[in-house]
Amino acid sequence: MDEHMNQNSQIQRDFGERKGIRRLTLKMRLSLLLFATAIPLIGMILMIIVMIRDYSASYNGIMENLKTANEYNITFKEEMEYSMYRVMIGLIDASKFDSGDIVEGETQYATVVKNPLSLIHSARYAFGRAIKRKPGSDGDIKIRGILSCLDSLEKAVSRMIGNSSKPGTYEENASIWENDIQGLCSMIQDYITQYTYYEMMNMEQLQKELEIHTRQMIGWFMALLGFVLLGGSVLSATITRSVTNPIHDLQRTAQRLGCGEFEARAGLCSLEEINDLARAFNKMSDEITDLMEKTRQEQKNLREAELKLHQEQINPHFLYNTLDSIVWMAEGGNNRQVVEMTTDLSDFFRTVLSGGKDFITIGEEETHIRSYLKIQKIRYEDILDYEISIEPALRERIVLKMILQPIVENALYHGIKNKRGGGRIVIRGYEDGEGVAFEIQDNGIGMDGRALRALQNKLVGMGGGVEAPKKGGFGLKNVAQRIRMYYGPGSEITAESERGVGTCIRVFLAGDPDADRKKS
Repeated sequence: MDEHMNQNSQIQRDFGERKGIRRLTLKMRLSLLLFATAIPLIGMILMIIVMIRDYSASYNGIMENLKTANEYNITFKEEMEYSMYRVMIGLIDASKFDSGDIVEGETQYATVVKNPLSLIHSARYAFGRAIKRKPGSDGDIKIRGILSCLDSLEKAVSRMIGNSSKPGTYEENASIWENDIQGLCSMIQDYITQYTYYEMMNMEQLQKELEIHTRQMIGWFMALLGFVLLGGSVLSATITRSVTNPIHDLQRTAQRLGCGEFEARAGLCSLEEINDLARAFNKMSDEITDLMEKTRQEQKNLREAELKLHQEQINPHFLYNTLDSIVWMAEGGNNRQVVEMTTDLSDFFRTVLSGGKDFITIGEEETHIRSYLKIQKIRYEDILDYEISIEPALRERIVLKMILQPIVENALYHGIKNKRGGGRIVIRGYEDGEGVAFEIQDNGIGMDGRALRALQNKLVGMGGGVEAPKKGGFGLKNVAQRIRMYYGPGSEITAESERGVGTCIRVFLAGDPDADRKKS
C-alpha cells in the first residue's frame, strides 16, 4: 500500500510538471499584489511631481524675466536721460565716463551720474542673454525691438559724447538729445511695458493650463485609483482563494484520514508552502499506513505465536505420559497419588486456557508452574528436584501468562534429563526497581560458548547464522517474542550458561503489568 501511495504522489507531481504548473510561493504572490497596486499609484504620483516641476520651472522663468524687465522699465530711461542731459549742457566731462560712473559732490547728498554706455551694455546683456524667450513669440519680438533701440541709442550716445569735447556742437547735441535719446528711451520703455504685458499674459495662460491639467490629473488619478482598487480586490481574492482552498482540501483530507480512510492523500496545488504541507501530510499518512500494517502484522504474528504456544502446551506426549502415569498408579492402588496428579493436571490446563485471558496474577502463574513440576516430579522422582521462591508481595501482580513454564520445561528436558544423577530447578521471583524479575536456574549439562551465543541471538530477535540447539528451541523464542510485543524494549530475557555447570534464564518485565492487562 505504501508503495502504491508513493507511486500516486509521484505521478501527481510528474503530471503537474508536465502541465507546466508554475508553483509560486505565498511571498511571491503578496509581492505581486503589492506591485500591482503600488506601481500604478507611484507612476501617477511621479507624473504629478513632473508636472508640478515643469510648471514651477516655467513660472519661475517668467518671474525672473519680469523682474529683470521691470528693473529696466523703472530706472533705465530716467538714468539714461539724466546722464546725457548733463553731458549736453556741459556740466560734466564726458571723458570721465571712461573710468565708470561720475560722482558729483563729496557729501552724502552727492549725485551719481551713470555711465550711459555701461547702462546700454548692461541692458543689452539683460535683454539679449539673461531673459529667456521663445523665438517668434510676442515677447521675443519686443525683446528684439529693445535690442535694436539699444543699438541706435548706443550710436547716439557715442556721437553726443564725441561732440561734447568739440566746441560749437551744442545745437547738434540738443537735437540728438531731443530726437534720438529721448525718443529711443521712450521706445525702449514702451517695448519693456509691452514685453511685461505679454509675460503677464503668458503667466495667466500658464495658470489656466495648470488648472486644466490639475483637473485632468485628478480625473486620471481617481480612475486609476478605482482601477487599482478593483484589480487589487480581484487579485487579493484570487490569492486568498489560492491559499484557503488548498487548506480546506487539506483539512478535509485530514478528516477523512481521521475517519479511517487511510488511502486519503492530499493533492498538490500552485502554492509551494501548501505543497510542503501536503507532502509532509502524505508522508505522515504513508507512515501511519505502514504503522497500521506493521501493527496488524504484529498482531497476526502474536496470535500465531500464542496459538503455537497453546498447541505446544497441550502437548499430546505430555498428556499421554501423564495419563499413563495415572493409569499405572491406579493399577498399583496408589489412589492418593492418582488424585494429586489428576488435580495437578486439571490446574495445569485451567491455567493454560485461563478463560481466554492473556494476563493472570503471579500467584496463578506460580500455581501453574507448581502443578507442572508436581506432575513431572511424580514421573521423574529419582532425577528431579525443584524449589519455587517468589516474594509474597508479588502474588497479586499481573503478568503475561505462561512466560515461565516453557523455560522450566526447557530446563527439565534439555538440562536435567541429560545429566547423570538428576538435578535441581530453582525458580525465583522478586521486585527489581520498577519491574519484576524471574530467574529459572538449573544445574543441568549447560551450554558451551557457541551454543550460548546462538541462544542469546534468538532471545534478542536475531536469527544469527548458527543453528541453535534444542536448549534454545521454540519455547524460549516464543516467550522472548511475546515479552517484546507486550512489554516493549525495556523488558528482556537473558541467558547465562556454562558447560557442565548449568544454565540460568532471567526474565525482566518492565512497566505496570496492570496497564498491560488493560491494553490487552
